[in-house]
Amino acid sequence: MFKTILTHMTGTDCDQPTLTTALQVARLFSGHLECLRVMADPAALVMQAAQMDLVTSMMLADALTVVEQQNREGTQRARVTLAEFCKREDIVFTDKPLGSHGVTAHWREKIGDEFDELTSQARFQDLVVMAGGAERKGRLAPEGIGQIIVGSGRPVLLAAQKPRKSITKTIAIAWKDTAEAARAVTAAMPLLSKAERIEVLSANEEDKAAIACLDCSNSVVQQLRWHGLNAYGHFVIPAGRTVSNAILETAHGFNADLLVMGGYGHSRLREFIFGGFTRRVLDGVDLPVLLFH
Repeated sequence: MFKTILTHMTGTDCDQPTLTTALQVARLFSGHLECLRVMADPAALVMQAAQMDLVTSMMLADALTVVEQQNREGTQRARVTLAEFCKREDIVFTDKPLGSHGVTAHWREKIGDEFDELTSQARFQDLVVMAGGAERKGRLAPEGIGQIIVGSGRPVLLAAQKPRKSITKTIAIAWKDTAEAARAVTAAMPLLSKAERIEVLSANEEDKAAIACLDCSNSVVQQLRWHGLNAYGHFVIPAGRTVSNAILETAHGFNADLLVMGGYGHSRLREFIFGGFTRRVLDGVDLPVLLFH
């Protein structure tokens, strides 16, 4: 079950759909929203600027004033958004879950590197929810989201800009015969077990691999049916499209409320290079996506 849900608060318009998506999950399990706001550390900025030796003391003072103001204003907006959201949705505000007595929420502030703090805090939660969708103010950069997916060891749910009415009526799985996809299905089982219908979508750009791809997706469907789930398999033909676009368009055709997929990539020195489908999703899609590396 997803009982504790780390919810990323930015102090921007991203917060409303992120909270709505997190609540949709929390209501399924009487869960707890751990709402985290990370503020930039002025001291760290001073050290970075000093090391670069490119700014005057006056420029540095002005920059720090701006950072501190942005911290205060963003935090205030995030607090107001959360307070209004909890009041409207009848969410109990407490520092710990209350078991099976409905959804609860808690506010937490941290100062430091946003990606490091989110990654660290995520390891003590069941799920992370943050803004996905198209590029917009407040949304983390694709590389940063990817690093959290890789580094946290937890499933990450990217909230769409326009939340769905439900998140479990129809769930699509982007299936590939890989460990990442298998782990993603396992991580998503709490949501899959609540789904009215599951569409397993597989695709392959090479004709010679089509039969093996179809057989593999059928095996996943059979596994899900053994769990008593209403699952169906589909082999998607790209027909001139990229595999990622073909899968996404098919998921939309089924009116999917959520897409489940593995987070693909590999490490090259200190940088993590993401695969084409993962990068496509990180760049922004108009569908909630649950990723697990």
